[in-house]
Amino acid sequence: MISQPIQPDPIDQLLQKISNEVKREEKQKLATFMQRAIARTIDTAIILGTSYAFQELLIHLIRNDSPYNQEFIISSVKQAMPAFALMLWVLLYSPVMESTGGTVGKRIMRIQLTDLETNQVPPFRMCAARSWIYLIFIVLALVPAVLSCLAYFISDYHQTWHDKLTNMICTKKYSAVEH
Repeated sequence: MISQPIQPDPIDQLLQKISNEVKREEKQKLATFMQRAIARTIDTAIILGTSYAFQELLIHLIRNDSPYNQEFIISSVKQAMPAFALMLWVLLYSPVMESTGGTVGKRIMRIQLTDLETNQVPPFRMCAARSWIYLIFIVLALVPAVLSCLAYFISDYHQTWHDKLTNMICTKKYSAVEH
């Protein structure tokens, strides 16, 4: 008699997958919407404060230099600052901070981004991709950015669109005392 290769039972595979997901969910506690909103507010204040300080420094340097078209240059600097703040966020602050354990706001709120599959802090390239996706949502007239954040309430792991597209979740961090 010829023996047939034993195929894994599809029901057993499904049950194993469900069991693995339950174990992973028990290990990780997802961040609340309020924690994420407060963290985003803190991070926004940091970026806007830094951008405003940089703007004031530039204006001071321009006034000290006394160029011919000083008011035009100062006006141009003021107009460019929102774009500068957004680029500072997308190119530097968010990817660097997220890939090293979380932004200042997330650290204060004791939450962090983690890769859904590995449950580890995501690499820089994935954090940069997440920032660029969110930038695209903001550039598309802010509505997609708001909808992305509201997706938190209907997704499996409370993911925003930019989290889902980069396979990330936002989890609570616990100290050794809380375990």
